[in-house]
Amino acid sequence: MKSNQSRRNFLRLSALSAGFAITHPLSALSVHDTWNKKRGKPQKVLILGAGMAGMSAALELIKLGHEVIILEGQSRAGGRIRTLREPFPEGLYADMGAARIPEDHEWTMKYIKEYDLQLQLFNPVEGDYIHLMKGKRIRYNSQSPASLDNYPVNLTSEELNMGWTGISTAPFQELVAKLGDPKAMDWPPQSISGYDAYSLKEFLKQSGYSSEIADLLMIGWETKLGMDMSILEVMRELSLSFGAPRYKIVGGNDLLPTRMAGALSDHIQYGSKVLSIEQSENDVVVHVSKNEQNKKFTADRVICTFPLPVIKKMEFMKTLSREKQRAINELTYWDLSRTVIQVSDRYWKKDNLNGFAATDRPMEIWDPNYELDSKRGLIAAYAKNDDSQLMDGWSDKERLDFASGQVNKAFPGLMDHFEGGFTKCWKEDPWALGAHSIGTRNQMTDLLPHLIKQEGRIYFAGEHASAYHGWIQGAIESGNRAAKEINSLE
Repeated sequence: MKSNQSRRNFLRLSALSAGFAITHPLSALSVHDTWNKKRGKPQKVLILGAGMAGMSAALELIKLGHEVIILEGQSRAGGRIRTLREPFPEGLYADMGAARIPEDHEWTMKYIKEYDLQLQLFNPVEGDYIHLMKGKRIRYNSQSPASLDNYPVNLTSEELNMGWTGISTAPFQELVAKLGDPKAMDWPPQSISGYDAYSLKEFLKQSGYSSEIADLLMIGWETKLGMDMSILEVMRELSLSFGAPRYKIVGGNDLLPTRMAGALSDHIQYGSKVLSIEQSENDVVVHVSKNEQNKKFTADRVICTFPLPVIKKMEFMKTLSREKQRAINELTYWDLSRTVIQVSDRYWKKDNLNGFAATDRPMEIWDPNYELDSKRGLIAAYAKNDDSQLMDGWSDKERLDFASGQVNKAFPGLMDHFEGGFTKCWKEDPWALGAHSIGTRNQMTDLLPHLIKQEGRIYFAGEHASAYHGWIQGAIESGNRAAKEINSLE
């Protein structure tokens, strides 16, 4: 679900992050790790959730001879990967959840290759992009960023002379040199842990840079919550997930979980809503509601992959350690919404625009099918925290009207071609109750270490239990990590 075009301003950090790959004994599981042998006796494992974390864990455990059942409350697999096809015409589709796949996310790429799926660049190379800031439209293209002089901000002469590359790297260079291995399970190192007390905005201020630099760097996702992100969350994100091209799966990102679910068809029990979990010294019992009947499953181990807002509502919370309970209750989640508008004509192309924009609302806009030749098309408005919360409780029509108004500011003329649209607010999804985790001030050091730890016979996976918050990569890597931990039991 991560925004990309809005954060292209940060990509200049990739040159600085080239030296981050440091060997660390507690690093997150590498896709190159080999653990293709069963260590001890086969385990009976219940996996809660048929998202990317749960299914990747199941695939690896089954290969090694363990007995696996996945309990999924919905009638579909994939979790927060959701592709909308109906009732769009002419083969059009839009990803309503996870949309982008960085080229260097090796875990995600491993499974994409395994299931022989094709990739397409997420961002078009051709055509101009739009930045919309304080009502002003600024055009630029992938080869040439717009001059800072074009933006309605008050930068100092020194900051203006720095250009995009300078303002994207200079404030962070000292911290970059101290990052260590951002994949390490015990990250951050002690030498920088104190920075967790600084938000992005506070960090820039104490470094001597104007608040206007943050306004520029955060076009497309500038929210109060964004400004409150721990600077360590920002730096970890930048070091792990920026600099490489972004892709999407041709035909829709849900093709990946659909293929995985097909391979696991004998192991997934859909419509199984988990009610509670009990564990003893010898086993774990999971109570489930299915077809209006209560059932219970007993296993040796459980892998819980539910998003934290969902776990909060479960009865077994009271049996967890105080540190785990606090981490689950307090870790911040983004509130994200996506509205897809159908148009009779992709009129923006006539002005050499590619349908991609980022605004200071905060919102991103993109053409999800830019590579298709069809005249009719879609344009998606991706609302971040403040704007998404603004739409809480609105009707679909009210949300569609709001999103259409914002898209029209970036690409005037929308209503002449408007044919309807659809919206998805992840906070209202009962199986997610939010978009993805994000570390605000002090949470990187106070909360995250407790999310990864097992609790007796219960293991935890999901993007929140990884270094890659909000990415498919984080879900898959954490699922494989949990599977490896169970497989290592003697």
